[in-house]
Amino acid sequence: MNLVTAVLVCFVLASVPVCFFGLMMISGERSELRKMTELSESGVEVQARLVSLVPFGERGYASVVYEFETPGGGVSRHQKGALRGPAHVVGDLYPLVHDPENAKRVHMGTLSTVRKERKRRRGYLRNAQRMALLSFAAGVLATVGLIVSPS
Repeated sequence: MNLVTAVLVCFVLASVPVCFFGLMMISGERSELRKMTELSESGVEVQARLVSLVPFGERGYASVVYEFETPGGGVSRHQKGALRGPAHVVGDLYPLVHDPENAKRVHMGTLSTVRKERKRRRGYLRNAQRMALLSFAAGVLATVGLIVSPS
């Protein structure tokens, strides 16, 4: 086995997991982009009150719980993990965007941050598609090179 054949075999072996990873990223980023699109189109911006801040671990993380009013007049809760710091004060109000039809679909921030996140997710999806396509093409070219090579 000469050096050219070894390099082509390495390219074939490396392209398979990279292509698979790109395909996994495409599915995840597509669902996140769909979530951000729905929130930007039909999301309602409300003020959520921080009701609980429970530290866990030794690295400065905390479990935070926000309460906000739904359009039907009820109160809904949103729980997430966050870094502890001076930005989180129990009782303060924070902007939150939620889907009126699905109270579990929320994003901490304003509608403009939802649009920015949607734009970022669109870029992530585009880059994941490029990575999958380029790794597939590299694997195909390396396979053709192995077939054509005289050794």
